[in-house]
Amino acid sequence: MDKNRCMVCAKEGAFEGGICDPCKASIRGEAIEGQHQVKKDADKSLHKEGTEIGKKTHG
Repeated sequence: MDKNRCMVCAKEGAFEGGICDPCKASIRGEAIEGQHQVKKDADKSLHKEGTEIGKKTHG
């Protein structure tokens, strides 16, 4: 691989996909945080309406 720049932080390096690993990790973390907030808001809204929220079990 030749050296190129990260599309997020503009650091030079040899990496795949145009984004360096630290930036990928940061973006993934923000996305997961957003998913948790959306679920939390949806559960809160359903609770206000009096809808029973069934908990998923893993297994």
